[in-house]
Amino acid sequence: MAAGREAVTPLSVEEIYGEPEVAEELVEAALDRSLAPRSADMLFDIVGRLGLGPRHRLLDVGSRDGRHLLQLAARFGCQAVGVELVRANIDRGRTRVASSVAHRGLRIGVARGSVEALPFRAGSFDFVWIRDVLTHIADLRRALEECRRVLARDGRAVLFSMFATPWLEPGDATRLWPPLAAVPRNADPAFFEEQIAAAGFRVVERDEVTSEWREHLEETGERRTSKQLLHAARLLRGRDRYLSEIGRRAYELELGNCLWGVYQMIGKLSGRVYVLSQS
Repeated sequence: MAAGREAVTPLSVEEIYGEPEVAEELVEAALDRSLAPRSADMLFDIVGRLGLGPRHRLLDVGSRDGRHLLQLAARFGCQAVGVELVRANIDRGRTRVASSVAHRGLRIGVARGSVEALPFRAGSFDFVWIRDVLTHIADLRRALEECRRVLARDGRAVLFSMFATPWLEPGDATRLWPPLAAVPRNADPAFFEEQIAAAGFRVVERDEVTSEWREHLEETGERRTSKQLLHAARLLRGRDRYLSEIGRRAYELELGNCLWGVYQMIGKLSGRVYVLSQS
């Protein structure tokens, strides 16, 4: 993180409201300049740089509705297989994949299975893509061992996961993790990297994303985090109304999703990308 829990310099009332050290317009102009944030497409750039192509087999672990699976197959011409546990996601993924394969001839398949027991032979894939799924896995080491098992000896795993930062207070975590089915210790980067090593992987690359993806969405017009901030404010202020309208489960899930986005933007959560190889 570029900013941590460092001490904050106390200011006097005179310093706040007196003659500013830097003119307000200069501060605003500086903050209005983009820091050139990367988008989530950086993950595709990474697998492209690693050489993913038509001769390779790729496994998307936790493929959900298949959207990343389709993008990977379309961009790189690889044979792409998704594995997903949730039946509703599998149905949506197969519908999406069937439509795309019929029109574009992509080599894609979707299978049902858990990350802790992948239904594939050892060494079946040249690349393993693991995006935003390990937060939910109780036995993280077992899941990583399975990803390593199905990866070819000279293969690469590209892994993205979200982590708590020192800015995430205990109360924030208590509100955030339960409705999102998250395993709190998996959001601890030190524990996560211990499990990577214990599973037999070696970290080849590590890249801290911080708020970049969220900034990129705001700057390119898809103001997802702004909308989530507004929705979180409404959910908190109108709690009783929304509990009556949509029920407790939907209320807590939506508030958790909104806070997930807002916390990324303000540095309480930070995504991290790993490129892993067999150790």
